[in-house]
Amino acid sequence: MDRLTSMRIFTRVVELGSYSAVASEQGISAQMVGKHVQGLEQWLGGKLFHKTTRQQALTELGLLFLARCERVLEELALTESLTQNLLAEPAGRLRIAAPLSFGHQRLVPLLPAFLDRYPKLEVDLQLTPRWVDLVEEGFDAAIRTLRPQDEALIARPLLTQNYRLCAAPDYLARHGVPRHPADLARHQCLHGNWGEHERWQFVGEDGQSEEVRVASRLHINHWPALLTAALAGAGITLQPAEQVRDHITTGRLFPLLSHYQTPAKTLYFIYPAARRQVLKITLLGDFLAESLQSESEAE
Repeated sequence: MDRLTSMRIFTRVVELGSYSAVASEQGISAQMVGKHVQGLEQWLGGKLFHKTTRQQALTELGLLFLARCERVLEELALTESLTQNLLAEPAGRLRIAAPLSFGHQRLVPLLPAFLDRYPKLEVDLQLTPRWVDLVEEGFDAAIRTLRPQDEALIARPLLTQNYRLCAAPDYLARHGVPRHPADLARHQCLHGNWGEHERWQFVGEDGQSEEVRVASRLHINHWPALLTAALAGAGITLQPAEQVRDHITTGRLFPLLSHYQTPAKTLYFIYPAARRQVLKITLLGDFLAESLQSESEAE
């Protein structure tokens, strides 16, 4: 049997937890999966798994071999990508993680054009609020607002977002208009951090920065949903400026503390430094930077 194929199947058995799951994924029988693993064990001269009636765990040899397999397969994938660079024919799957709101509103509408431009590429987009481990979880890239401190990751700036504080006229008629950041402590300030206070920052005309702890009885982990709640009069929202511009123009939202600035946030395209030469990742980063910049200039 081809050892590289057997190594791939072995790593998938570890990841998926059973022969049957890998068999279903690969379109082969569970017996064939077992033969691949047995072939590796005969080659190595030892068992890769401790088998019980309920589960199978890696032996010490299995743990060591898994690490080597992952490195070999990663190097093979990198070599294939470098070959694609030479042929200028990007192909394969791109697995990306992105925040819920940005992914839904800004990223998804751009992907059809990217796929049209590169017909041999596939995109697997995972929308999640959490910080994924690119290497451990098998992602090619992630889009986040926090710049990682890890030197093993490259963070490419994609977009800088300015924010506006605003609320519906109905809410302000009932609760009053805040004149100073400290006034926000007595208002419903919509955010998504359940179980903890949100901290909003403001910079006055004198350049002094103020941080305010705000709270709300309504928590939603999705920016568009928070905007909907604000439009319904549930409280004050701090939103990307482009998301509330039309609502402010039409009077559905009223801008607050306009003589204060809120810090802009930069969105980053993050990927492993070890994969800086992988063509499909570079192409996606270039495409997103180009497309988002064009959108910003048009707004």
